[in-house]
Amino acid sequence: MYNISIIVFDQFTDIDFFLMRDILGRTNTDWRVRVLGAKSTHTSALGTVIQTDGHLSEANSADAVLFVSGQQGVPAALADPAFMSAFQLNPQKQLIGSVCAGSFILCELGLLDGLPATTHPDAQQGLVAMGVQVIDQALVVVGNIATTGGCLAALYLTGWLAEQLVGVAKRREIHRQLLPAGQSQVFEALVQQTIAAATFTVPHEQAPRSQPARGPHRHKATSYGAGSPNLNDGEIVK
Repeated sequence: MYNISIIVFDQFTDIDFFLMRDILGRTNTDWRVRVLGAKSTHTSALGTVIQTDGHLSEANSADAVLFVSGQQGVPAALADPAFMSAFQLNPQKQLIGSVCAGSFILCELGLLDGLPATTHPDAQQGLVAMGVQVIDQALVVVGNIATTGGCLAALYLTGWLAEQLVGVAKRREIHRQLLPAGQSQVFEALVQQTIAAATFTVPHEQAPRSQPARGPHRHKATSYGAGSPNLNDGEIVK
């Protein structure tokens, strides 16, 4: 039984969390999902309070770790030393993924060093400013690290995760009830194509081995303030 951790924080984007949690919860076999946070409860951007199943540090021993997003929540998480220092993730042993601006957290943890990645379209320039090669597509996978751009790209992230942990049949199982009537074949082809096109390779010496020990943040939270490419430019970033 695999252990999947979903990481939340205050002001997370509702659909990012609830869509992933719902999809991954549509099975009673192969894995269990735990919601981890810094507190026993966290409040979403729309005011929904959720209970967590454990502390952030439990993610370090999980088989897969998924980060949600949030226009207000991500900058606050990046600026919180207690949040950032809780993680010692290992992409050689763990599957690690993010939805939208959750990629900023992966970047700050050093997990995207030298790697291509994606994020929500409105946040792409902010991620570029952090030194990441941003690819304008829904899903980008390098080794065991997957980033997505757009809330609905959680469909691809969960599909990739299910295929990596169990197989294609498992991905179809957890997605089956979500698909619109008469469009199952359309979505099946789209998911297949998106996952197939997502894989990028990097030179071996650039591939992440384990999360480096982090001192003070390399990128100050103020870099997301008004007037620079950041999470707040344009439309609301999911």
